[in-house]
This record gives sequence, C-alpha cells and structure tokens, in this order.
Amino acid sequence: METITLQQLQEMFAGLHKETDWNLDGEMLWGYYFVAPNPEVLDSLAKTLGERNFDISEVFESDDEPIFILQAERLEKHTPESLFALNAELEALAAKFEGVEYDGMDVNPADGECDCEGDCENCDCDEEEDEHECCCGSEHCHTEDEPIENPAILAAIQNISKDASEEAQQDLTLELQRGLYLVPVFAESANAAATEEGSMQVLVCMDENEEEFLPLFTDEAALKAWTKENVSAMVLTGPEAWEFILSQPDCAGAVINPGDVSLPLNREMVTLLKKMIDEIEAETGE
Repeated sequence: METITLQQLQEMFAGLHKETDWNLDGEMLWGYYFVAPNPEVLDSLAKTLGERNFDISEVFESDDEPIFILQAERLEKHTPESLFALNAELEALAAKFEGVEYDGMDVNPADGECDCEGDCENCDCDEEEDEHECCCGSEHCHTEDEPIENPAILAAIQNISKDASEEAQQDLTLELQRGLYLVPVFAESANAAATEEGSMQVLVCMDENEEEFLPLFTDEAALKAWTKENVSAMVLTGPEAWEFILSQPDCAGAVINPGDVSLPLNREMVTLLKKMIDEIEAETGE
C-alpha cells in the first residue's frame, strides 16, 4: 500500500467533519489493517499489537484475493498529524514481519452508553428529550469539552522507569508523538512566554539553573496538581508542542507533568522528536 500522506488525512478529517455529526475531537474507534499471505505471521503480529494495547478484532481470509487480513482496533483521539505519525509507526512495525504490509485504517464512533441522559445537557444540540438523538450520531456521546486524557503516555512513562529496552523507548516515543497536551496559559505572569500572536501567555516552569521549560500536562488533574492559579489551557498535539518549543530561543525543552511523575525532555530530545516528524513528511512528499 502507498503511504497515506498528511494531506490525505487532513482531507479525510475535513470530509468527516462535513459529512457526519461525529465529534472527531473526542474518542473514536479506530481500526487498523494488516495483510499477509498466511495467517501464522499475522498471529505473531497480533501478539505484538496486543502488547501495545490494541484489541485484535479478527484475522480473516479475503474473499477477493489469496491473502489474510488482521484487523486491530483501539479507542483513541486523533488529529491528522497524530494519525499520520501512528501510520508511520505501524508501517515500520509491519515491515518487521516477513510478508506483512500495513493496509490502512478506518474510523467509527465509539460504542457505549450515551452520557447525555436524554436531556442534551452534555450535547451541543437543542433537541427536546422526546426527540433526542446524540449529536455525535452514535450511542456514545462525546463533546468538545470532553477532558483530555493520555493514559497510554502515563503507562509508557511508568514502563520506561522499569524497562529501558529499545522497544520500551520506541513505545514511549510513539505515545509522545500521538499525545494531546494541556498547556497552561495566563494573562499575566512573570514565568510566561508569549505566543506568536501575543494574545496569551504560556506558563513555563524553571529548573534549578533557572532555565525555562514548557509544561505539558496529560490531563486536568496533573495540571491542577501543579498550580492553584486560575489558569486556562490550550491543547497542543505532540508535533505542535515541539514546533512551539523550538520557536522559543529561551526555552530549554519540555516537562511532561511537572510536579507529578514527570518526564523531562531537553531541547535536544525535542529536536529529535520534531526531526522524526519532518523526516516522515519528507519521505511522503509533504
């Protein structure tokens, strides 16, 4: 299969926003497909995917071609950029298994019970209770205000503290690239860096050498544990965070969840993360 470009993913997201009522800013059920000439090698791949928290839906034989298909699923939140990075990782993973190719992905609304309870309190629609249907078009209702959560990042950080293997490091890198981060912003602060627009200031944290680091929080609880200030938060993808950090000459890097089980990323590490994204885009002609 030809590599799916970032532009194609951006067009896909734009089309889904236009043609469906799905809330793509929330958690969706993403399916990923791998093909191989025999099912045995897919069984080995399935084990590896399971270790990376994918659910294996099935392995089945194609009706049209003499090949076998593995379908893996995971509930995730994605942007075009994070999905592009994951596709690259899955292509690289498939290449490690002889004869296996990554064959793309699809997306459907997440299954589950609707949490709007029929009164649209948690929906952005205006329907009455007896006419109610979830805005997202599925049984499970998500809204733009749904909290940012990154359990896969937290698990990868915990795992790397116990296992410094190359595989554990690759898993952590993948999750960092795919993350959606809360970045605290405040109107006035001595420890703040102005955005390019100048309309807000991003709170920064200092190390013992008084170097500035951008705090990136995996969830609201981690943010509240760090500061009692009445701050707002903007959401950045991994690639957006790396780009912002490197655009600030005085920023020495990032810290994931400062004040908690934190993970420091110096400027060199951030540069490497940004380089990975740039190389993927260059390889696909973006």
